[in-house]
Amino acid sequence: MNSRSTRVTTKGQTTIPEVIRKYLGVGPGGEVEWHLVKAMAIVDKQRKIKNPTKFLVGQVRLDLDAVELVKRAREDFR
Repeated sequence: MNSRSTRVTTKGQTTIPEVIRKYLGVGPGGEVEWHLVKAMAIVDKQRKIKNPTKFLVGQVRLDLDAVELVKRAREDFR
């Protein structure tokens, strides 16, 4: 999916682009969740995530083996 940009109003509001709303299945009255991961803001359809670590790792493709991924994750929490 290509990136999309929107403007933020003086009240801190923005519009979720149509292609992203459709992808997430979010319509009028729907709710989204915002997550901060390092320097990124991630928006997702509101739902309960049983295993947040597994979810986040599954969202990105990294050229790292599991040992290196754990090592880097631990460094983030020091």
